[in-house]
Amino acid sequence: MPDTTVYRLNLENRSARISPLWFGHNLEHTRSCVWQGISAQLVRNRKFHGIPQRNGVASGWYPIGPEQTDFALEERNAYTTRFDPQSWRRRKEILCQRICSVSDGMTCGIGQSRLPVVGGRDYEIRVALRSDRNVTATIQLATGGTSLVGCKESVDVVAGDWREFTFSWEVPQHHSEVELEIQFERAAKFYVGSVSLLPADNFHGLRSDVVDLLREIGCPVLRWPGGNFAGDYRWQDGLLPVDRRSPLAAHMPIETLGHTGGYDCHEIGTDEFIALCRTIDAEPYFTINPTWEGPEVTAAWVEYCNGSVDTKWGGMRADRGHPEPYSVKYWSLGNEFGQSHMEGPSAPSDYARHLRPHAEAMKAVDASIELVASGDWRHDEWYTDCLTDLGDAMDHVSHHHYTGGESPAHMEDYVGAGALEDFRAVTTTANCVILPELKRVHDKLRVHEPAGRRIGITFDEWNVWHAWHRVPGVVEGIHHASMLNMLCREADQLGLSIGCFFEPVNEGAILVEPDRAYLPAAGKVFSLFKAHHGNTRLELGRQDPQADVDGTASLDEQTGQVVLTVVNRNPQEQRRIRLILPDNRWEARGTLLSSENFLPASDFNESGVTFESCEEGLELDLPPHSIARFTASSSSV
Repeated sequence: MPDTTVYRLNLENRSARISPLWFGHNLEHTRSCVWQGISAQLVRNRKFHGIPQRNGVASGWYPIGPEQTDFALEERNAYTTRFDPQSWRRRKEILCQRICSVSDGMTCGIGQSRLPVVGGRDYEIRVALRSDRNVTATIQLATGGTSLVGCKESVDVVAGDWREFTFSWEVPQHHSEVELEIQFERAAKFYVGSVSLLPADNFHGLRSDVVDLLREIGCPVLRWPGGNFAGDYRWQDGLLPVDRRSPLAAHMPIETLGHTGGYDCHEIGTDEFIALCRTIDAEPYFTINPTWEGPEVTAAWVEYCNGSVDTKWGGMRADRGHPEPYSVKYWSLGNEFGQSHMEGPSAPSDYARHLRPHAEAMKAVDASIELVASGDWRHDEWYTDCLTDLGDAMDHVSHHHYTGGESPAHMEDYVGAGALEDFRAVTTTANCVILPELKRVHDKLRVHEPAGRRIGITFDEWNVWHAWHRVPGVVEGIHHASMLNMLCREADQLGLSIGCFFEPVNEGAILVEPDRAYLPAAGKVFSLFKAHHGNTRLELGRQDPQADVDGTASLDEQTGQVVLTVVNRNPQEQRRIRLILPDNRWEARGTLLSSENFLPASDFNESGVTFESCEEGLELDLPPHSIARFTASSSSV
């Protein structure tokens, strides 16, 4: 007979509210979260950044034309630009593709291969072209040089400045790899400034199916644009039309933009991000770039988001079609200063001196905003020292944790003698490592915070290490369920203001493929835990942090529904659960996430739960490495 864990659901034993803000996520332009993730854009290097190939053609593109055709990336005539052209900071960001043909009648141009398209779907194409002579250019989707039916367009490029062309095609059938080609047949200096290919059903340039899944997993707060990428981001460039926004080179290309050659094509600006937050009902949480942008620029961002139409930047927002303020409450003062992830000061005192003018300028625009100091979370003294010089201006400190530390993988063994030990180490981290860590930060804040102020904690990055380099499986799912249970039980006592998983798209909760997006094991866990959002926690008594079974109970005060989430962290044996309800007038239902194994890329099967009646309530068996959510309703509540 398996061990039995008893949960007595006493509706009188109510505790604090479970804040939805503890279930947030990050949306950082890193690795494949945006590119081949939430972005609907199909074209690689569509603004021609970086070092060209040996043939002079931008990375990701191939040449079309005879050997005499001359290709080069050129700065002088670039189509992309900056909101403030004087703010150009890094090399090879603002370029265009030049194609010189030496003879009429020769077909010249550029193309890009391996683009996936879905049959029957409409696509929107945008190109910016320029020439020193009048030229007729052809744009087409093709396979093997033959254009797809209905996917070819000829445009007249009049000599002179840039011209933009937009048209739509319905792709006749599915192709996993097509070519997008731009060609002309006249002796000319011909320029391509930007190219865009998007499904017509995109949401502000984002994939609609990924947006739907963000809503499905529950995303009450969304942190953007980073993370580390915040140090590369310039918010004012996002006010330009999306095709004219200059690419952004990364300070640490391997760490942040390794999947895009060290550049981001700036597909998401402030307006697009706020539109996303509103459609998924997320609280926006911004990270400023205090290294490249001065206090007046970061304060202008606050005014753009929160100012009335009578202010300079609020008026600009209104002129762009958004008269109502965005009301962005949470602002992080950079990210992880002290770890070389973001250019700028590293010592706490230097950080405080550098950030104080930003904090004061931002709060002068809107005193209601809340500011987060983000430094070297690995060392508690970073924050206690920072509080000495900045404690009167900041409202929270940021803390991060990646289970697995600095090792290249979170587990050494999935089978054999080491599997049990590794599995337990990962899945008990929430209670055995992270909870004591957060308690230590909380206690030190209470000692060092200025008199009369209460400094909160934003736990705004957490995950299993290197989740961005593999398909997450059941191990991550059990880890995340234990984390969410811990946050439900402990966050209010820890003074936690916000929790943000890093990050949902292609790094844990949502996986994206060319023709579909879906929830792997980790995403199913977040969806399962949505039922706790905003509920009142029910006390279950002390739980052993290393126990196999881990649970959280809550009450929806409006509906009277009780929610219980339970995790079996034993990788080999089932565990019995007994639910003791207040009386017999309850209807209980359950959802079980279970799997045959916890190998890499393993997934949960979702099923209902079969209860057995017992003298005091209901009993059931939880399989190894499984998660269950029970809901119980009673008309008497």
